[in-house]
Amino acid sequence: MLPAIPGGESAAIALCAGQAVKLVNTHGTQTVDMWCLGCPDTTQYLSVEHTRRMLGRLFPKERDSLYSNRRNPLLNVERDTSGCRHDMLLACCDPWLYEFYGCPPGHRNCRDNYFEALARLQLRPQMVPNPVNLWMNVPLEDNERISLREPISRPGDYLVLRALTDCYLIFSACPMDVTPVNGANTPRAVHYEIIK
Repeated sequence: MLPAIPGGESAAIALCAGQAVKLVNTHGTQTVDMWCLGCPDTTQYLSVEHTRRMLGRLFPKERDSLYSNRRNPLLNVERDTSGCRHDMLLACCDPWLYEFYGCPPGHRNCRDNYFEALARLQLRPQMVPNPVNLWMNVPLEDNERISLREPISRPGDYLVLRALTDCYLIFSACPMDVTPVNGANTPRAVHYEIIK
């Protein structure tokens, strides 16, 4: 059985250049926030703003590289079985978003998950970059409006992400249970394995 990231929880993985991670959307309905930090220099991080500019598109596809805030390629999307758009527009969920939605304090969120995952590796970053929201269905309407829709990914869809440099990869199986971004609004586990 592959290692699991429980719904609403997170994991951080250290990768050497050339290694890859296969991330499986086990139930087909789970959005996963993803970040990547350079190693050992964590001030270099995956930047969705720079990636959009370098790709000339809003959403990454199979065989695309994902770029850092210094315009260096950090990861390559080597395989994507879903055919989904992966959102690079929205910030991760945080305590203030759940407060906006009227949830009680203490709701799990991807911002806290990011810090928790990196703390397990003895890393204490000062900021949270905007993530790539894997499998998150955020269509663009009328060339200006965004909406939040249920995922169209299927059970077992997976991504293979190849490290192009030594890095830390962080995943949060998003805890969102207010909007439809996790399908039935129930965060579910995803699974992963490190591959060569």
